[in-house]
Amino acid sequence: MRCATSGSAQEPVESPTIRSLSEKAAAKDSHAVEAFWSRVQGSGPPLVEPIPEKPNYSLVTFLWRADNATHNVVVVSPLALMNFPVAEMKQIPETDVWYLTYTMRNDARMVYRYSPNDSLVPFDAETNFYARMANFRRDPFNTKTFDYGNNMLASVLELPDAPSDRWIQVRADIPHGTLKQSKISSAILKNDLSVRLYTPPNFVANDSYPLVMVMDGDSYTTLVPTPTILDNLIHDGKIPAVVALFVGNSSPQARDNELNCADAWGDFLAKEAIPWIGSTMNIRVNANGVSIAGSSMGGLAAACAAYQHPEIFGKVLAQSGSFYRTRSDGEPEWLTRQFVRAKPLPIDFYLEVGLLETSAIPSRDPSMLTSSRHLRDVLMAKGYRVDYHEHFSGHEHVAWRATLGEGLIELIGSTRSSR
Repeated sequence: MRCATSGSAQEPVESPTIRSLSEKAAAKDSHAVEAFWSRVQGSGPPLVEPIPEKPNYSLVTFLWRADNATHNVVVVSPLALMNFPVAEMKQIPETDVWYLTYTMRNDARMVYRYSPNDSLVPFDAETNFYARMANFRRDPFNTKTFDYGNNMLASVLELPDAPSDRWIQVRADIPHGTLKQSKISSAILKNDLSVRLYTPPNFVANDSYPLVMVMDGDSYTTLVPTPTILDNLIHDGKIPAVVALFVGNSSPQARDNELNCADAWGDFLAKEAIPWIGSTMNIRVNANGVSIAGSSMGGLAAACAAYQHPEIFGKVLAQSGSFYRTRSDGEPEWLTRQFVRAKPLPIDFYLEVGLLETSAIPSRDPSMLTSSRHLRDVLMAKGYRVDYHEHFSGHEHVAWRATLGEGLIELIGSTRSSR
């Protein structure tokens, strides 16, 4: 197990650069502010400053250039979650410079946006959050963006030690696999599910391949470019040639029910989805431990399916799994309590979570971070092989897409194709 343990410093602090600029502005230095914005435009914000006494941390200052109508600005990021009032920026008096500084670990990666003239209504009192989101703005000085689709862009903060995202880069000089969209009509779930099947370069029908099954197939083929990640890993010899099935959901409500450790979901994957691959797509699945992956509730569903069918799903990759969830008895962390009571099962785990996943939303009792640590401790105490990671990030695809490749290498990189 590898574990980086450090709490997230979420309280605003003071930046030496901002302090200096404030002093110059107070002294009526008419050129200081324009010179400051010129430097910002050249280097791109946020402003990052070293902390000599803490070499693994930096001061990170978010910046907004305001107009005369601006009366507040909020930094929308995992650092404050939905507690908008604590993320209000400050204004250097008599200037158009608004700022907010945090201490961050140097492996930070996250998205952020700004909400100028925010209502500051508490999250639990908001009646139309989507309308409020329409006011969010990306950082106009930052060229790094993350595209959520539907013309919704967020700015990306990446510090120097953030996990490498090299596996997500499309490479024109290597062969690419094929992604085919289809549908599975499930008698167990009593609905139809959209699926996408990835076959590797040089695929041979009726041959045997290791299988990677991925929850939330829509987001794991767009926001997390898993087919590209697989292409790169296979070409570089990091993993064997694999087949991957990306499983969608029939509706948001069905997702909330089915991925919450529902027995029917695990049965569908084991008894319908895998046989469908063989009978419909002419692929023989290597029976030596199917890998199953997902994030958030998809990570929970992956671990639950493995608990339910360990004879099939021998490798679990969970990114920020929703292990705090209850199932039927109302007590949180249902799955962790099942592993406490059960004899050890033949399952390997790769678990990761963000240090900023400490949401105070009442349904998260405990938080993503705490429940992930609980599951890690239980699995290790029971003798499971667990590779565990904490990153300075939130509950977000921009973090998951960077680390998915490393998780796959850890779980299946030593596997040799039987073909």
